[in-house]
Amino acid sequence: MQWIILIGNEDFNLNVFRNLQHYGNNKLTILTKNRIVVDYGHDHIFYEYVEDLIKDYEPADLQRIPFQNPQFIMMIYTSEDLMRQIVSQGNFPKDIYIDDDRGCIVPIKDFIST
Repeated sequence: MQWIILIGNEDFNLNVFRNLQHYGNNKLTILTKNRIVVDYGHDHIFYEYVEDLIKDYEPADLQRIPFQNPQFIMMIYTSEDLMRQIVSQGNFPKDIYIDDDRGCIVPIKDFIST
């Protein structure tokens, strides 16, 4: 499995994804209060809220995040193509940043265009 980290403001939480229409999915399941999975048959997308993930960031990386109280949700996926389809959906949050876990922290619009 691979992952990216979705970064939003203090209102960013798993409810955003519980209420999001995931096009083409078979089922959304709440696994725990901090983790949900969206089933696409052979592929899956997990969203996991990680409360203290900010501790893993270097000060220079935190300066690239424009939120005073950033919230972090890991998006764990089995298919990069599916992940890119989902983050490109018209109803996916647009005011977030993405940490691709390779040193890039960028606005979602920049991530989508790469």
